[in-house]
Amino acid sequence: MKKIKLLLVISVSTMIFTSCGNKYSIENLKKNDKLLKETVLKCKEKRDEKICKNVEQAQSELAQEWWSKMKPEISKKVDKISKDAMAGDARSSMENVPEKLWEWEAKHLSTTPQKAKEMTLQLLKDVTQNMKFEKYEYDLENVKTGQTSAGRNYAIIPAKSIILAQGQKLELNQKTLVFEDKNKWYLVNIDDKTKIILKELYSDLADVKTE
Repeated sequence: MKKIKLLLVISVSTMIFTSCGNKYSIENLKKNDKLLKETVLKCKEKRDEKICKNVEQAQSELAQEWWSKMKPEISKKVDKISKDAMAGDARSSMENVPEKLWEWEAKHLSTTPQKAKEMTLQLLKDVTQNMKFEKYEYDLENVKTGQTSAGRNYAIIPAKSIILAQGQKLELNQKTLVFEDKNKWYLVNIDDKTKIILKELYSDLADVKTE
């Protein structure tokens, strides 16, 4: 009888362990968005090595799958931005900035979002008036992808530009963040100022490591 009870306990324990293991498997986490988000938050509070590794892998795979799907569309956008920049036109790059960012600028400048856009465009025109882009390109083959705790997919695209100004050549290496908000895709150049603004507007973007 004792042997039967022991076997029963082992059997039940195995079933429970297998059930928990399957629940937090990479494939199940990828299929269950709610479970994935909940488990991401739990991992921030208390880390279970195996489960949290599965979470990280699930997020990584989902982000890579998303990027494979979105890459052609993003490629067209950055190609237009590059061509327009080479021609001295910054409007297309501004069109890909989220409206929330213009609202933030407007609030801090005591003006309207539209006026904030116009002021920024004029500032860019003034700055670039005496300079020329010799190169302006995005490296779509060395993109870093990820997913935030809110389930927001993102990509960080390295960008490089060579500027000719006052007889000197300057090389700039930047990074552009691609992310989604309400079914729209945005591209924002990352610098110290935009990092602060984006984290204020989208708190989950604090998860993003740009380095």
